[in-house]
Amino acid sequence: MKNNFKLNFMIAKVIVAVIILLTVLPNIYSQESWTATSGNNAPSPRWLHTAVWTGDKMIVWGGQSNYIDVKTGGKYDVLSNSWISTDTVNAPEGREVHTAIWTGSKMIIWGGWTFNGINLFFLKTGAAYDPVTNSWEPISTVNAPTGRIHHTAVWTGNKMIVWGGGDSISRANTGGIYDPVNNTWTSTSTVNAPSGREWHTAVWTGSKMIVWGGDTMQNAVTNTGGIYDPVQNTWVPTSITNAPAPRLEHSAVWTGDKMIVWGGVDNNGGIYDPVSDSWTPTSIINAPSPRFVHTATWTGIKMIVWGGIDFNSNLLRTGGIYDPLTDSWSATTIVNAPLPRMLHTAFWTGEKFIVWGGPGENGLLNSGSIYSNPSIISIENLGTTIPKEFRVYQNYPNPFNPSTTIKFDLPKDSRVSIYIYDILGKEIAVLSDNEFKNAGSYIIEWNAANFSSGVYFYRIEAGGFVVTKSMILVK
Repeated sequence: MKNNFKLNFMIAKVIVAVIILLTVLPNIYSQESWTATSGNNAPSPRWLHTAVWTGDKMIVWGGQSNYIDVKTGGKYDVLSNSWISTDTVNAPEGREVHTAIWTGSKMIIWGGWTFNGINLFFLKTGAAYDPVTNSWEPISTVNAPTGRIHHTAVWTGNKMIVWGGGDSISRANTGGIYDPVNNTWTSTSTVNAPSGREWHTAVWTGSKMIVWGGDTMQNAVTNTGGIYDPVQNTWVPTSITNAPAPRLEHSAVWTGDKMIVWGGVDNNGGIYDPVSDSWTPTSIINAPSPRFVHTATWTGIKMIVWGGIDFNSNLLRTGGIYDPLTDSWSATTIVNAPLPRMLHTAFWTGEKFIVWGGPGENGLLNSGSIYSNPSIISIENLGTTIPKEFRVYQNYPNPFNPSTTIKFDLPKDSRVSIYIYDILGKEIAVLSDNEFKNAGSYIIEWNAANFSSGVYFYRIEAGGFVVTKSMILVK
């Protein structure tokens, strides 16, 4: 009897320990945190600037600082938490409300306006910045679009498309395609193009540009949009059936097969499917409070929105994480979160979310912070062991329904792209787009809940290696 009591007591202790582990470990895994970016050698406080993510660094440039349009900037290294200034030799003239894109090797800035103390000048100039050589090269203005502000720019993989915005006369529905190899511009068609607008959004799908929303004239917002095919130079309107309410100063991200629009008028949004030309509303349950001029990024599996200003002119330091598969929201922590701000910049690094700059409650900021949360990581690092060779494993489980995991090894630091194709060879999802990853072993999950049964292919490009494997979805 005494031995049985001891045995039962030991079993009870084990059960209690297991319960504690099951309770604590998920909390440890899901722990989120904010870490401040260094202020040493950071660019001067500013807003209405631009920033790009290169794959391993953030480049900030231009904007208004202390009522002056500046042509200064900085390169921020997340790993070393350090800044290096961008050169001003041959840099374009200082400006604000311009655009910037990353080509894979250079940052191209274009447009905006500059103020000389008396007059405003709308700019049609731009330049390409090489972060390796820390040097600038001007881009052609021949056949470039008219100077403008509050326009959009996307990178197609080999060209930059600029569209819309406000010029010195009106809101434009014109644009241009810039080829950096030939340093030439060609005009975008205006046939069936959306009405002229500014403060709209634009995303690149992999083959087309989608523009949506914005201000078509003073205080006249819209919920219309258009899909632009640069190969055919043609436009097709987006449906307004079940589309979100008209708005401006909202955000939009591309998930790999759909566009998510959010904020700008309320704490609601919509998911647009360009294949079916249809909209699905996003949930407002637990969604962040209504806001505009905030930021939004796509992690590969979820959307993060943060900051901005509400309709009572209160600056915000709150945010939310949206999962389109479950149509659900969770809040980002405010513990150690950056100071409230709007019109800042934000990026997804592949593992973390970084915000920087913008106006705060007591003036312009040159501070920022990095947000970590394991639940939003799209590509997960399995450990510190460095593989000896590049390898892509067979997905597991296979066949699967609806999710499967893909594992791959990187023997050296590489930029990683992961694409999903259907049986006809059509790209249907992008799990990773030229993301910088350190050497190591990684896994990534693909959820095919929105796709039908069949054979699919995943293709991984990294460090000069390319591997394609098949997988089977069975529902």
